[in-house]
Amino acid sequence: MNTQIHSILSLARAGATGRAWDSFVAAGLADLTADPAALTLKGRLFKDQARKASGEAAARLYRKSAKAYADAAALRPDSYPLINAATMSLFAGQPDHMTLLAQQVLAVLDTGVGAGETAYWHEATRAEALLLLGQQSDAQTALDKAVVAAPDAWEDRAATLRQFRQIAAFRNESCDWLAGYAPPTSLYFKGLIGIASNDLDAVAQANMAVANANAGFGYGALAAGADILVAEALVVRGSELHIVLPVMPSAFRAQSVAPFGDSWPPRFDRLLEQAASLTIVAAGETLTGVAITLAAQVARGAAIVNARRLEGSAIGLELNDQPSPAFDARRETFVSLERSAPLDSARLAAGQMHFTVMSDQVGDPQNWKPVADGFSIRNATSATAVNTMLKELLSHSPYASCAVDILAADTNADLTNTQTAKLVRLAQSAPRGIIVASANTALAMLSHFPLMPVEPLGELPDSGGAIEIYAVQPAA
Repeated sequence: MNTQIHSILSLARAGATGRAWDSFVAAGLADLTADPAALTLKGRLFKDQARKASGEAAARLYRKSAKAYADAAALRPDSYPLINAATMSLFAGQPDHMTLLAQQVLAVLDTGVGAGETAYWHEATRAEALLLLGQQSDAQTALDKAVVAAPDAWEDRAATLRQFRQIAAFRNESCDWLAGYAPPTSLYFKGLIGIASNDLDAVAQANMAVANANAGFGYGALAAGADILVAEALVVRGSELHIVLPVMPSAFRAQSVAPFGDSWPPRFDRLLEQAASLTIVAAGETLTGVAITLAAQVARGAAIVNARRLEGSAIGLELNDQPSPAFDARRETFVSLERSAPLDSARLAAGQMHFTVMSDQVGDPQNWKPVADGFSIRNATSATAVNTMLKELLSHSPYASCAVDILAADTNADLTNTQTAKLVRLAQSAPRGIIVASANTALAMLSHFPLMPVEPLGELPDSGGAIEIYAVQPAA
């Protein structure tokens, strides 16, 4: 039972709302009336369907969601399904029922029934009940207590902010008071290599830019110069540093750090040790321009995912003598630096980026090449083309299994047998109705389409190390 519920919940979190409900019904869970876990999941599934509907159809689904949550709470008193029942009743257009349930939530919290809540959720749930009852000042006091109890519980706080903002939107009320609870910014950065290691003006500008951005999380590479200056500013500030390198650290150090001065490599090494995470986009030793581009896209996508996960904001920062061709003034801040050291960049090998889509639902036989186990493969040259292809696949069959992957290759050679085998395994791991992608692919696509729905699914075991996989949906 628990395994089935977990599997269906994974489908729901991946955005496969219809498939999740079909699996819920097929497993016989929809008919259970005495299982709190199944009823709580039913409430979640109806809520997901309601959010994709409108008008009376949405209200009807919210009523079903509220009933399922309330039935779960009646069987096993717990503030979690009870507060969800209250909020769903609001969205269902049942204010009297919402008031009754919100009052019950406060009683449950005061009596300690349904214990097991963390200190954060105890007060955050109280805040939600008070907000539903129109007591915003008291709700804010309770939310303040929740934050004091867990000041760094950003993901928990994000769930609260999402719910409160939806409540405010439904009531056409301002949610400006929630701005003070937002997390610090997720920053992706890039910059000029030609900076002297003792350029104090560049150091000051990097520190100021990071502070002005209110950066709490940083994503980027560690080339000599501006990259390292920004990374050091993040560490001094106490922010999380997430390093994204196009190739193995030793190769990147040799080509993008060491040639530009003896003082840069020790700083590179120290930042590697201090980083919260390290992502290597291409597990090779050859540094190519396309690998650098892909790493920058992955860094941008990772910042967007983190901001979305925490209900925060993601911005880019470029410190350079002139904006790069990829600079996006809508999403990035440019800080002008003067070159203070000679720049003799390492010669980069030629490369090409390959997007590959595989599916068991063949769209256009003339453009697809069979490879194994009934799956098909096709190369495309741009994220836009791949996004269009994903839309076509889902339009042909909403229950097709599909995977998309990206490769920054040294040359324009065909995929190797190992790479093809990996793509087939990715496609075969996809639950029906879900498109899966490797983490790098999902993040690179997200850098092109910031509103694209993505959701981590876990890891796929592999002889070369586990592959982190995401569920992705085509951008609108």
